[in-house]
Order: sequence, then C-alpha cells, then structure tokens
Amino acid sequence: MKEYDVIAIGTGSAMYVLEGLMERNPNIKIAVIDKDEPGGICLTRGCIPSKILLYPAEVVRTIQRARVFGIEVDLKTVNFAKVMKRMRTIIDKDIESIRQGLSGSPNIDYYHATAEFTGPHTLKVQDETITSNMILLSTGSQTTIPTIDGLKEAGYLTSDTILYETKLPRSIAIVGGGYIAAEYGHFLSAMGSEVTIIGRNPQFLPQEEPEVSALAKEELGKHMTILTNHEVVQASKTVDGMKKLVAVNRETGQKTPVTAAEVMIATGRGPGTDILHPDLAEIKTDAHGWIVVDEYLQTTSSNV
Repeated sequence: MKEYDVIAIGTGSAMYVLEGLMERNPNIKIAVIDKDEPGGICLTRGCIPSKILLYPAEVVRTIQRARVFGIEVDLKTVNFAKVMKRMRTIIDKDIESIRQGLSGSPNIDYYHATAEFTGPHTLKVQDETITSNMILLSTGSQTTIPTIDGLKEAGYLTSDTILYETKLPRSIAIVGGGYIAAEYGHFLSAMGSEVTIIGRNPQFLPQEEPEVSALAKEELGKHMTILTNHEVVQASKTVDGMKKLVAVNRETGQKTPVTAAEVMIATGRGPGTDILHPDLAEIKTDAHGWIVVDEYLQTTSSNV
C-alpha cells in the first residue's frame, strides 16, 4: 500500500490547494487522481470552452448590427467547423500543459484513472491501493438527464458532447432554461442554427433577477424561440430523421410539438460521487448525492 501526505481526486480547484502545500513543504508527496482529462470541468467542458465559443457569436451579432453605427458590411459565411477547431486547439493546449506539469512534478504521482474508496482514507486506483491522512475531493459534476419518454432512443447532445461537434445542426431544440441553455442558444443561433429553448421554470434564467431574466429573454428572443413553463414529456424520431419533442405547458396542460434536427439537454449538472463509494469511507451524502460538508468544507470523515 502506498502512503501519501495528500491525495487529491480531481484536477480542477484542488490544484490551487496543492500548489500552496508544495510551496510550504518542498518534500511533500502527493497523489493526484482524475479519470478525465486534467484541468477540471471548467477548463475541459465548462466555462472556458463555452466562453471561447461565445466570443465568435458576439462577433457575428456585432457585424449584424454594424449598420446602427453607420457601417455597412455583409456577413458572407460562418465556418462552424473552424470555430469549433479553434476552441478545441486552445483547450487541448492547456490540458496538455497541465498534464505535463502533473507528470513531471517530483512531488506528484499522477493517476489518469478512476478512484474508489475501500475504507476511511483508503482508495483503490487501477491495481493499487493508496492511503493518506488527508484527502481532497475535487470531483466536479456531471450532466443531469431528465426522465423523458423516448429520449434515449431519439438521441441527444449535452454541454459535454456538443464540444466535439464539427457540423452545425440546421435546427436544435435545447431542453432547459438556465445559463447553459442561454449560452448555447446564443452561440448556435449566431452560427446559423434555428434554436428553440424549452424551460420548465416560469422564468427564463430563474437564478437571475426577474428584470435581468426578462431582458435576456427579450434580447435572445429576437434570434430564437424561448418557451418557459413548459416541460418536455416525450421524444421521438420522425420518418425523415428529425427529432420531435412534446412539451406540456405546466399551467394550462396544452401540448406543443417541437421538431428539430438535433436535441440538446441542458437541465443542469449534478454530483458524480457514486463511483467513489463515499459510504465506505464514512462520508455522508445528501438525498441528491452531493457530499455533505461543514462551513470549512470538511466532510463527515476526518481530514477529507
């Protein structure tokens, strides 16, 4: 069994903590474990790639309203594949830089693998068992997929998988009315896709102030269709290969069919802690699967 001073699961926010620990103790021995590409959710499939994609969307919208400033200009074409390749190139460069840093550090043993607890302060990684008196959980989150009849058979994209698309869907229905739906709705519509957003909350962008949400809906609504207070209950494929959703108005019960070339699920993100088997380490989780912590982010297991 290998012993470490610190074990970190995840290569996102935990890296800031490890950097400080290595500065204070040059001889510290650390295990860093991540089943995904290094860099954390934010870099690999979250806020950074989405913001890289939002910039060309803003450029398109700026060109389209240039005449407001007395500038006459025509937008000839948008190369979606090139836009996506640029994003991937930037992200992949950062991922590789982090990978090299982790692999080349004398303080760190880097495991590109899945970790699972076998007991308090003990983990199984690949064919090894490792232990430490201090463990940092920085496991991020994963996309949550709602229970919709026929969705799996119809097929869908998520905010993770869309980052690898190279062909722009001519139309897309986005299920969800939060910031992920808003960002990708803005991006895809600017690229030239016909977008329909379907949110179950009465308010678009429900976490924002009502005035901000109303303004966002009004502005984005100039380029796409936004349905609020609608819940998607059924999905299917049509004979011509399109995808059909049935959305029910949660107030009136009226059904609205939405047909598009592609469907994207953007109903939020949830915990991915189940593969860790936290119960074996005496780490409590709540009813939704999130790890329970106190005000200092301490779990119910000491020094985790």
